[in-house]
Amino acid sequence: MPLSIPSLGSQSFPYATIILSLWIWIGIPAILSAAPLTDTSIQPAPLEQVQHVLVETLALTERGVQNFPTLQQVVSDRLAKAGFTPVQEVTTPHDIIVRVKCEEQKTWTGPSKHRQGSHTSAAASRLWKGPACQISYHQQGQPALWNWEVRTSFEDARDAAKAAGATNAGLYALQELQAQLNQDEFPLYLAAEWGQTDRLIHLFQQGTDQLDRRRLLLQLLGPLNSPAAFSTIEEATKNPELAMTAITALGDQGEVAIPTLVNIVNTSKSPEHQLTALKGLGEIAKHSAIPTLYDVFIQQLQSQDPRMQTIAVRGLGSLGDLRALTPIEALNLQAWSNPSTHEDIQALREALNWSLFQLDPASHF
Repeated sequence: MPLSIPSLGSQSFPYATIILSLWIWIGIPAILSAAPLTDTSIQPAPLEQVQHVLVETLALTERGVQNFPTLQQVVSDRLAKAGFTPVQEVTTPHDIIVRVKCEEQKTWTGPSKHRQGSHTSAAASRLWKGPACQISYHQQGQPALWNWEVRTSFEDARDAAKAAGATNAGLYALQELQAQLNQDEFPLYLAAEWGQTDRLIHLFQQGTDQLDRRRLLLQLLGPLNSPAAFSTIEEATKNPELAMTAITALGDQGEVAIPTLVNIVNTSKSPEHQLTALKGLGEIAKHSAIPTLYDVFIQQLQSQDPRMQTIAVRGLGSLGDLRALTPIEALNLQAWSNPSTHEDIQALREALNWSLFQLDPASHF
């Protein structure tokens, strides 16, 4: 809820509370101590079932806290389009609090946790000091480790405002941040963070005319292990426009995806689909030693594509099966006898060195 600071003549607001609230929002350590407050309006609910979301926003410029009510409305609209029910009053029952702090000049926030698949432009950056919105959530009064960052295309708000003919750099930065929030897919990342598989699948099935969004949804479904997620991703491999993304997402599904990925490696007419499927099997091999994987990787050592050989070699190194030592040594001799300096051959040589060391360090040296 946008903050409004009363005039000096008002007696209805405790100034210590206002200052402490600002310290909490902005990140300055509070030197005052107080008993924790319990928000009785929050109804405990598993993250997978979160529906009613209280939206709190704060807009800061070099001139201090700004009254920017449209910010809260934009965030609420974005959440509503993802199927959530936004709440704007703290007294209204809600499952969780989503906080959005937008600043003309970002304050340092430290490292944060991000789900696999987060796009680079939204990952929190320690180096970025320009305009940014930090999105986080609190459940039952406890902050989560997760946060999301939305930035402008420019880092210096004053220069950008001047170039645009704007006189107020802070207001210009907030307007640009609001425009970015109006396009950013942060609600989808929140749904993935909360493990809301059904919501993501529903949005995927609805967005038949939004190709980029469907690809993002497949990426987010990848790490969410459930029969529904797997079947949705597997079905998407049959769509030529979604196949590459879906095959990659299958690699995040783990052992359940092995038969499908093996079938793609063995039967697909697309070399890129085969390569992507083998990469997925290579990722699974890092935490699974199912015998099928060994057979697939051994077979691909004979591939004419050095990229396939590289993935297979690394997969065998991850499995740690000593039966692979002899065929890898034979391929190692071939690779180092090849005079080519092509990057694919170089990558194969590096993979061979790594896998030989994994299988038998003493023999390798």
